[in-house]
Amino acid sequence: MIKFITSFFYFSRYLFLTKKVDVLFYYPKHFNRGENDENLFLEPLYKSCQLNNISYLIFEEPDRKSDKARNREAIHFDFIYFLIILLRKTGFTEQKIGKFLSFTFLRGIKFKNYIVLSQSMLEIFRVVNKDAKLFDLQHGIIYSDKESYIKNNIVNSKLSENNVELLVVGEGFKEILAAADSSNYFKKNIHVIGTKKHKTFFHAHSNRSVLVTLQITEDHTKEQNQKLLDEIINMVNSHDDLVFYIRNHPRFKNDLDVSELFKKTNVAPKDLIHCFRDCSIHVTSYSTTTFECAEFGIPTVFLKSLKDNFNMFENEFKYPFDDTLKDIFLNYKRYSDEVINWRERFYSEFDEQKFISLLK
Repeated sequence: MIKFITSFFYFSRYLFLTKKVDVLFYYPKHFNRGENDENLFLEPLYKSCQLNNISYLIFEEPDRKSDKARNREAIHFDFIYFLIILLRKTGFTEQKIGKFLSFTFLRGIKFKNYIVLSQSMLEIFRVVNKDAKLFDLQHGIIYSDKESYIKNNIVNSKLSENNVELLVVGEGFKEILAAADSSNYFKKNIHVIGTKKHKTFFHAHSNRSVLVTLQITEDHTKEQNQKLLDEIINMVNSHDDLVFYIRNHPRFKNDLDVSELFKKTNVAPKDLIHCFRDCSIHVTSYSTTTFECAEFGIPTVFLKSLKDNFNMFENEFKYPFDDTLKDIFLNYKRYSDEVINWRERFYSEFDEQKFISLLK
């Protein structure tokens, strides 16, 4: 309630005052996934703005179901967020909400660039400022049939109709979207800016500890989630010689009972970098963590239960192998080297000057 009240007073000021910034950043709170609950996706962009004397504001969307801490540098968007929800329930479209806010609580906030994670509030902020450049920053894997980007070779209208440009981390993702796009929109509106890379490798050999990144989310049906859970439990039961660490997806809603899984496993460390230090092999269905593991030379074993619907690592990303835990244990160094080389196509080094040059 305190954050709601402070948010109300903050935005009420701009009914009468004006604040001008070069860049407005916006993201939901559950993206605060760093060791100190920082937003690792946006941190390099904040720092680039600071180093280049570019002014910016950070709006953070609340998320009651997330246990992540709030960003102390961010403006709490709570009041506006719940106002938007109320307006949606009364029948307002995103465009009408944007128009209402542009004459009221956001009228005094002037920005040239809007950078967002997860495409949040794109349509609303397009109406708030029709002249701003809108960017969506990649936060997960992108493939040729990911509906929020493209479906059946047609670019998602939220992107195309609002002239949204994409900031991606590697040429591989750009190539996949551009090849699938029949309109050539992505060829002109995708920019590879890279990402911050680590230079550390933790495991010369397998330590028989396995990180499992769960993907039990609302992206799947209840039946799909249950199949996924059953497969993981069977894997754990059939490998008594291994130690498994389970990491829930940030959007896991506790709507499926996973207590049986944790009877024979451990809760993974909160911070991913600690997971990579503790575990030498990764198991998942199709998690982005596959790419993060590859940066540290950690091979991934893919679960099979969702393969018919989510098989992008084999079909599009061309992961270099689809082998078992036993295979990897027997020849760990070879598999480790393969995934490091494979990742380079998709994740390049962060290019600060490229990012700065794109800003209006």
